[in-house]
Amino acid sequence: MISIDELKNATGATELDALKYVAAISQAMERFEINTPQRIAAFLATISVESARLSAVEEGLYYSNPERLASIFKRVFADAKQAEGFTKNPKALSQILYNGFHGRGLIQLTHEANYKACGDALGVNFIEEPELLATPIYAALSAGWFWQTNKCNEAADAGDMDKVTRIVNGPAKLHLAERKHQYDVALSQFT
Repeated sequence: MISIDELKNATGATELDALKYVAAISQAMERFEINTPQRIAAFLATISVESARLSAVEEGLYYSNPERLASIFKRVFADAKQAEGFTKNPKALSQILYNGFHGRGLIQLTHEANYKACGDALGVNFIEEPELLATPIYAALSAGWFWQTNKCNEAADAGDMDKVTRIVNGPAKLHLAERKHQYDVALSQFT
């Protein structure tokens, strides 16, 4: 089990957020074999970035600017005019992007197939109760499940944050520099 101070220092979380998640994250790390300094550091760095330092367990889909919305989701919107009906409307945006299964949990689990597979593995129906993914225990366990299922431990064993980021975030590898920095910070807590 990691301590509140280790979690806070490794993720940059506030004391309150670290306290809220420490038991659940510890349980997820034990269950999903996130148990070496490299695995722990890579996992904590990843969930730190994905959850805004343990402060956000649901994807923010509120956009007020159609131009920005169209530029971020080019695969859905050809231009700002197409995006207009989805500004200031997170529910509609979730529907068009993810059929309602937008990012939730500490690793921002998305898509119905992932909600189903994760729920089946954890014995919970996330299709019927997706909001459970925003609770501390399932936010952490879903992250651990995704991590192990997608072989992030192997990438972490090699210290390959590029590969971890590609697995979690896709080819865009968003916030890669931040993830690498957070990995170094986290690794210093456990070595």
